[in-house]
Amino acid sequence: MHAPSFTFGLLGQAVLIAAVPLKPRPVTIESRDSLDDIEIALVPVFDSLQRVDAAVLALDGTPNAAANLLGASQQIQVTINQATLTVRASRDLSAAKSLMLRRTTDNLAAQTKTTVNDLVARKPILDQLGVSTVALQSLQKQQMASMSLSEALAAKVPKVGQKEAAADMATLQSIFTQAIAAYSVPAAVPAPGAAVPPPIAPVPAPPAMMAPPAGRKDRKKKKKEAKANRHDVDVLAEGHMTEA
Repeated sequence: MHAPSFTFGLLGQAVLIAAVPLKPRPVTIESRDSLDDIEIALVPVFDSLQRVDAAVLALDGTPNAAANLLGASQQIQVTINQATLTVRASRDLSAAKSLMLRRTTDNLAAQTKTTVNDLVARKPILDQLGVSTVALQSLQKQQMASMSLSEALAAKVPKVGQKEAAADMATLQSIFTQAIAAYSVPAAVPAPGAAVPPPIAPVPAPPAMMAPPAGRKDRKKKKKEAKANRHDVDVLAEGHMTEA
């Protein structure tokens, strides 16, 4: 029977996330069944997810890091599409085989939640580089590819597990919607720099201190001195006239 998180775990294939490495059971061509075919088809998807996760964690605000992420996300889309074709061509799974596959999807479900949050948290870095719109378009394309793979896997589940498969796909769609909504928000406009205040005009030097006007006593003293000087001049003049 199909179990919860069967399709939910596939979100990792479309949201630029890290994945738990898949370790398929070693099988021979003679003993290989539909579960083997599906697990083998998912191996390159998980490998691509690891490369995408490394690219996400390596975002450092440089164009090269963003280019690496873009290349990894484009490659994983191709890998998902190829896995979808393989799953569609495989035989239906029994209830027991569906439960065995659940182990892989449970691991992916837990990692998906964590990595989606990490990806959204790194949006400001892509905003600064001006490539968040490209990341949004990539998410939208990968959403379609991931949902197609999820539908292909759900189609291999027995009828008794279809209700759970539908619920898992709804959860997957919801998480995609949230991630895409986060990347649909326009980049924040940087706040304008504070206006530079005009230069402060130099403070003018204080005017020279003026001597205070002479007081009344000073004026009388000066008048008295001037009168005495005139008297001395008159005496000298009279002396000269007498001698003559």
